[in-house]
Amino acid sequence: MEKLPKREQRIHQMFELGVILKGLHALLELTTGFAVLAMSPAAVSNFFFALARRTWSYDSHDLLANFLMRSGLRILNGGQHFAAIYLIVHGVINMGLVIGLLANALWSYPVSVAAIALFMAYQVYRYTHTHALILILLTIYDAVVCWLVWHEYGLRRKSPAG
Repeated sequence: MEKLPKREQRIHQMFELGVILKGLHALLELTTGFAVLAMSPAAVSNFFFALARRTWSYDSHDLLANFLMRSGLRILNGGQHFAAIYLIVHGVINMGLVIGLLANALWSYPVSVAAIALFMAYQVYRYTHTHALILILLTIYDAVVCWLVWHEYGLRRKSPAG
């Protein structure tokens, strides 16, 4: 990588940072998923309700507090297992891709682009139901990482070392 122009070296550094952040996010998802699965629905929903009370700004349109209240109610209505399994599966897939990318496994680049694109599509779909701004922010971040992975893949395929 040291023979690349400065611009390409900076893009490569952003790629590495993006992949490392993806790995940390995957680790957080795995930890959260297993924690949510281990806790009772009442404990999880009470956690959301307590967070909502702390953020409530005496405004009935407080988006964060309302989101937390709805999340707590969903957990009580059976959403706990879905949320936990989703976090675990998403975390395992992302961690596998991160490991492949950091190991420079050529197969991991197109697989990562495809997986990230599917996650982005699902996040946009979920946004149409929840209107949670975090989903849009995650989708923008994923789009940047997706481009960086695709760019890096192009460089890897062109390099004689592969």
